[in-house]
Amino acid sequence: MICGTKATIADLLPYVSDRLAQGLRYLAETDFRTVADGKYELDGDKLYATVAHYTTEPKDAKKPESHNRYIDIQYLGAGTEKLYYTAKTDASRVVEDYSADRDLLFYADAGERDSVTLGDGVFAILFPWELHRPGCHAVHGGCEVQKVVVKVRMD
Repeated sequence: MICGTKATIADLLPYVSDRLAQGLRYLAETDFRTVADGKYELDGDKLYATVAHYTTEPKDAKKPESHNRYIDIQYLGAGTEKLYYTAKTDASRVVEDYSADRDLLFYADAGERDSVTLGDGVFAILFPWELHRPGCHAVHGGCEVQKVVVKVRMD
């Protein structure tokens, strides 16, 4: 996982692929206060963003997940949430497989000990070899958030 802030995206661009850089530039250049919920194609199915509002949930109400074909760039336009993560291992057990149509796999509890708090311009880049559990409470009782997820195809 790579973390950074919207203010430091330009520093990261020389070190990432062109497609990942395009997704990061989209985050840097967009004022999400003016963006409605929905899907936004940036380069067809190779690069797109989804914007959604929701309320965070307790960690135990969320399932760890991963993707086979896409890198996630997760960013909050508003609110605060905790995102737990860990490396995928041979012991990681898939409990729901939607990989064929949604590139999404859910796992049994992965026992993640590491986390990052998203909000205040913070983003996290998550790769297919990492399990992540987004949308978790960062503040007691939860928080309404605006989440932006940029999907970057791996080919």
